[in-house]
Amino acid sequence: MKNFRKVIWIVTGLFFIAFSILLGPDLWVKFQASQQASQFLKHASNQNFEEAFDQIYFYNGAYDEDVTISKENAKGTWVNRNKRLFTEGTYIKSYDDLSIRMNDGWPIGYVDLVTVENGQEKKYRDVYISFNKKNKWKVGMLQTMQDREWEKPYSGHVVQ
Repeated sequence: MKNFRKVIWIVTGLFFIAFSILLGPDLWVKFQASQQASQFLKHASNQNFEEAFDQIYFYNGAYDEDVTISKENAKGTWVNRNKRLFTEGTYIKSYDDLSIRMNDGWPIGYVDLVTVENGQEKKYRDVYISFNKKNKWKVGMLQTMQDREWEKPYSGHVVQ
């Protein structure tokens, strides 16, 4: 009986090791992207822009070019433009149904958003979330595919 238990434990351990090797990297990326997106959306919908910025992949040129702006300057620019947008009556109010999947080793996400645009509440289904990576996966852009006023301010693109 003791030998049977040992065999079961060994087989179970080998199964978990094989499962981790085969699916581990994608699961970790998906988990990290999901955490970043949910934290970003939570902070953005509560107008905690300083905290939301910490989940942003910021850039000041093309999306895939090296960044030539300091994190402090990027954060100041990003936070100020979103505060200004909020005072003008445009902001993310809430989110629901966040889903992340992998596409050729890159995480992509979709979320349903409720926004307020110039004082009017609007709902968007399946807003696309792109991710990029410096040290870890972070939110790069939100896109409704309708070119809305709030998309660029909430993206990581910062230009002084």
